[in-house]
Amino acid sequence: MPAKPTTVALQAALTSALAQYAELMGQPFPRVPELDLHSDADFWALAELEGGGFAIRVGGGVVPMLERLWGDAFSDEDFTEGVSLPLVADKVDAIHVSLVWLIFHEMQHFELGHFDLIGSSIISETERGKAFSLASRGSISSERVKNFGDAPQFLIEQCLELQADHDGAELVLDAYSTDEWPSLRARIAAISAMMMLIEREDAKLVEQAQSSHPKAATRIFQLLGHVMEMPLIPAQRKAILNGADAIDPADLPSDAEQSAFNREVVIPAFFDAVNLARVAGAQSIRQDLGEAGAFFQDVQIAKIGDVDAFESLQTVGAKQWAELVVINEQLKADHS
Repeated sequence: MPAKPTTVALQAALTSALAQYAELMGQPFPRVPELDLHSDADFWALAELEGGGFAIRVGGGVVPMLERLWGDAFSDEDFTEGVSLPLVADKVDAIHVSLVWLIFHEMQHFELGHFDLIGSSIISETERGKAFSLASRGSISSERVKNFGDAPQFLIEQCLELQADHDGAELVLDAYSTDEWPSLRARIAAISAMMMLIEREDAKLVEQAQSSHPKAATRIFQLLGHVMEMPLIPAQRKAILNGADAIDPADLPSDAEQSAFNREVVIPAFFDAVNLARVAGAQSIRQDLGEAGAFFQDVQIAKIGDVDAFESLQTVGAKQWAELVVINEQLKADHS
């Protein structure tokens, strides 16, 4: 009997993720995940340690909901008229890239040691997913985290989600190249779409204020902040490899190139996210993203890294990011 289309889509995403990881990291992923697709119609996903193995479990509603969102997006003139995404030429490509990011996100929970950090064998991407784990999640049991200040459990979990977001996105976005601007924008849109669906479905079961996941706008704020830095990363890495105290200005892209990158990739990626939120009927996410001027002003404030200046942040996503980044830096320092 041939495999169901949903199974094929998820297996293809896992295969792509493992191949991409091996190519970029120069070695295979340390523990190949078992992919476990459930037959229910709900949207959920989780990573779980089981009997010495590592499993990624996915609800049967994930692929159909992605199909619906991307189908609606490519049928929407306001979305398609402003989009030129060769990598995402149709909804099948879009679904694939969205799923690859989800798989990478789960893999990064494993690679970053999050299970050990929180003393749990499962990390779920939505509240509903907890019911499908083989073990009860319960409260954080790790003494490493229990002894970490007064931060509530859900804020620590949100920090770990941003860590997995960041590293998973790096693997999907790949290295900076001027030849990859259109496909880079496409991959950003695919990641944003999955982030929105996670919030939209999780909000049906849990109050956002107590969710173990950051808002989609917060995740997109971090994502686009990273994207803005991508032209500088090759020069930064070269300086580190050479043991230099500072970046050689000759290694940096020209001001004209960086401006063009912002015009052709970063700013359009923000409006892609706005349009996806509208298509998804996620008005709260649209409001949380704010207006482009305020969003990118907040990104500039975040890049400077002055905690005192965080009080001037305007958008909802930026404000939550600022709260979490302070906790996250303390978490990494105390438990490194």
